[in-house]
Order: sequence, then structure tokens, then C-alpha cells
Amino acid sequence: MCQALETTKNILKLYRMHEKNILVIDDDHDMLNLYHHYLKDVVTGIDLVFDPHEVLERLAYKTYHLVITDILMPGINGIDLTKAIHEHYPTLPILVCSEGGTTDAREIVAGIVMNKAISFGAIYALKKPFKKNQLLKVVDALLLDQLDSLKE
Repeated sequence: MCQALETTKNILKLYRMHEKNILVIDDDHDMLNLYHHYLKDVVTGIDLVFDPHEVLERLAYKTYHLVITDILMPGINGIDLTKAIHEHYPTLPILVCSEGGTTDAREIVAGIVMNKAISFGAIYALKKPFKKNQLLKVVDALLLDQLDSLKE
């Protein structure tokens, strides 16, 4: 009986996630394709944006339940973009992602930059490269408003 209840809970959770729209911003086409590959079976709508200048216009015309953005991009960087999104849509969860780097110095800088993005409105930061299960765990928690589950 417990297993049936757990299965039902998982089905309901997947259904609630599946009816969501996610906006993904990255200046790397390969990363955008990876996001699409990882998320396509989990959510209904995935919009991929290569040019961060398009983001606010897209947000004005479609309801999104989560924004995922790279931090280091030409033109508008992810921190400024996060700040602008948060100012216009303060309840919209924003996940920032950025490379950690291969040296201690790059790792420290990446940590500082990601913390800065959180101070401007991002709700969570995920370091690249990440595995599919890592991304899905974070997306799941953010879409279902269960951020506390990420602290385990």
C-alpha cells in the first residue's frame, strides 16, 4: 500500500512539473542543446534564448515558471540580467549557472560571481559542468517550491 501511495505522489509531482514553462538563456549553443535534452521530458515548454537582449520581451509575452541563465555572456551578463528580471518579475525563480573553472583562483571568482547573482535575485546557483540528475533535482525543487530539499 505504501509503494502505491509513493507512486501516486511521484505521478502527481511529475504532472505538476510537466505543465511548466522554462526560459533558458546561454550564449553557448551546445549548452542550450544540453539543457533541452535534459529538460524535454520533464516540462512542457522549454524556450532557448541565445541572445540575452530578448529575455525581457519574451517574459512580457509568455508565462514562465523558471528562468535558467548563464552568468558569463557577452553584452548583458547574467548578473545584470538576473537583476533586471527580478526587478520586473520578483516572484519568478531564477537559476544561475556558470563554470567553476579549473584553477583555485577561477573557482573562487566563480563562487563570488554566483553569490553576487543570488544577491541580485537568483534563487539558486549551479556550477557547470553538471550532470542531468543534478540539474533535474534543482529544477524539480524550484518548480515545486521546495528549495529546502536542496539543503539535504
